[in-house]
Amino acid sequence: MKRDTDKIIKILSAHRQSCSLQRPHPLTLRTIARSIEHNSSPNNATSDWVRECLEELQAEGEVIAGAGNQFCMAPPVVVAKSEDDLTTLWFRGDRAYLQLAHQALATEQSWTTTILRPRINLTYYRMKERLKNYGIKLLTVKETVEHLPIPEKPKLYLLSGSEQREDLLSTLTTPKQYVPQEWKQQNQRWQCLEKNKLQHFPLLRLSSGEYLWFESQRYFELSPNIAILAMFWLDQQARLPLRVSWDEAPGRLNLQGISLPSFYAQWLWQLSQPDPKQPRVRLFLQSKHEIVRQVFIRLGCLLV
Repeated sequence: MKRDTDKIIKILSAHRQSCSLQRPHPLTLRTIARSIEHNSSPNNATSDWVRECLEELQAEGEVIAGAGNQFCMAPPVVVAKSEDDLTTLWFRGDRAYLQLAHQALATEQSWTTTILRPRINLTYYRMKERLKNYGIKLLTVKETVEHLPIPEKPKLYLLSGSEQREDLLSTLTTPKQYVPQEWKQQNQRWQCLEKNKLQHFPLLRLSSGEYLWFESQRYFELSPNIAILAMFWLDQQARLPLRVSWDEAPGRLNLQGISLPSFYAQWLWQLSQPDPKQPRVRLFLQSKHEIVRQVFIRLGCLLV
């Protein structure tokens, strides 16, 4: 997966908006899949693999997913452990700014390295101002999560303009609906149901990956982040929380089969290390265990 994620980052960072080269240009999943080098034309398996890579990049804070199955690089950010620990920093997002980050911090490292070790002795706020001059944010881990959104029902007034055609469902091939069920994991809560029962459940996922929300006798397309927050909200409404595997002694969090809003995933990724054999398993130091608990309390999950 690492090889393909590196290719995706390169592709998305290279595509710029013609009217504003400072900003990356969003690309569809299909375009990204076609741009990746393969021996044959992309097929369903290839598209599924690229989607998995994109979901991993989104979880790491590298990529933003939008409506219409479009993806682009996240704005550039440098993350510090704390205001007092600036010896090792992490770069995330648009790689067009990576060289500028190295220049701003005088790292004397390779400009392709995303783990930054500044050679200049600056306070957090002076470093923040220096990076800001290059269009790059500097945040602490704590700052990245102070305003995590809560699971909620999608707000109708925010969905205006994303309505889908009334005859949309007649053209779909068995969309899946999110149905909270006891003892079922998140990926198992997506159920294929008869089309005449679609309106009984408000959240749909199409085979092409888009999410739809049914309200006021209409379907609205949701961005992935809003859809995932809606999934946790539906769990809370049904009082059927997800059970997340948490082995507290070694600080081992298993997120296999679970999608998180990118805001939450970015925070957890920054606080942990990956299991070398399972990329969706994260390892946390003892000092971070309470943070993990609070994150999943906020999402309404049970750590088991």
